[in-house]
Amino acid sequence: MNEDECAELQQCEMEALAAIYGGSDDSDSGFEYSSSDHSSGPVRGSIDVDVDGSVVQQLTQEVDEDIGHLPPINMAFTLPPAYPLKDAPDIVISCCWLDAQAIDAVGRQLSDIWQQQQGMGVLHSYIDALKYDLASAVHSISIGSDQDRETIMSYDQKQKRRQFELQSYTCAICIEEQSGKHCIRLSCGHVFCRSCLASYLSILIDDGSVNQLKCPDVQCRKSSSAQITDAEMSELLTAEQVSRYKRLYEQRKVDGDWTRYAWCPRAGCNRGVECDSQVERLCQCACGYAFCRLCLRAWHGSNFCEIKNAQSLVELYIQARSDTDNPKARLKMEKQYGLAVLEKMLREHEQDSASLEFISGSTQQCPRCRFGIQKTQGCNQMHCPQCDARFCYMCGAFTSKDNPAGRSSASRAICSCFVAS
Repeated sequence: MNEDECAELQQCEMEALAAIYGGSDDSDSGFEYSSSDHSSGPVRGSIDVDVDGSVVQQLTQEVDEDIGHLPPINMAFTLPPAYPLKDAPDIVISCCWLDAQAIDAVGRQLSDIWQQQQGMGVLHSYIDALKYDLASAVHSISIGSDQDRETIMSYDQKQKRRQFELQSYTCAICIEEQSGKHCIRLSCGHVFCRSCLASYLSILIDDGSVNQLKCPDVQCRKSSSAQITDAEMSELLTAEQVSRYKRLYEQRKVDGDWTRYAWCPRAGCNRGVECDSQVERLCQCACGYAFCRLCLRAWHGSNFCEIKNAQSLVELYIQARSDTDNPKARLKMEKQYGLAVLEKMLREHEQDSASLEFISGSTQQCPRCRFGIQKTQGCNQMHCPQCDARFCYMCGAFTSKDNPAGRSSASRAICSCFVAS
């Protein structure tokens, strides 16, 4: 065996691979290798192999996520002095979506190639096998950890974005053709130029129309599943606009469904809280405060809410009962305070109102302290037991003890009592 001949063949193979994959010994591309001077040791290098899209599709059939690109397989190699005439290259395969069993299968596949092509450079054949024929050795990808999954998804999104930017699209708003670098594809699939969509969303947020932040396409606006995602908004809007959107959206959500959400009443918190689906009326805020959704006081279990200002409460209940177009307000109060409690308060209110009406129609109020006095007999001069004032029962004017308003029944049409000076 002639080692000089092997060294020359290795040098030719490295130059060919560098020409094909654009690598050199000082390049940061996917292919790199050390000097072929054997005085400093064997040739070492590595290459990142991108798996073909059709192979990726076969390998990801059993995966839930829509993956179009997989991170490249790194193939590190060491060329012994007798390569390629006698000895095979030492290969180390590393990849985040291949487990140990799959890597062993790939190693056997590459060994078969060496057996068939011994005596000539096989690195290019190895690369082709990893790129186009991997599915014959590996049947599915294996994701070992959440970090590996995140790496795969991040790479896939990066590659999809790169392909997107290389094409041109017609914006559905301004109807002009734009480079993909200036466009965005929404989760629904529609494409708009970034400036048009950002202006559109900004107007909606400034107007407070946060429930209408959907894809501008006519069909998407009719769908409830075409909402602009948080990630898409972060790409298009300023931090202040996103913050305003989130604040207004939470406010609409909480205020729009009192049966499911409530505002935390704890001072300084004011978070929107989703109520407990298992325990009626219970809300547990992220700040740790547990409270009743209806009365907003500290959690009081199954007891009815504490009643404050009974008169105002009855008036609100009467108003809610009369509003037949909006029965939710009445039902809310009955659930909050109890139907029996409210009906009892309503009966007492009606009795009190009848008593007040009777008192108002059959008594005269003292002009000084407003105490109600009923005349049953005697003259028209009244003496208030509350404040000791004297006044005329007919006209309410003050009188003096020395000048009582003594009048006959025939003169009652004209009040002629003496007013105290």
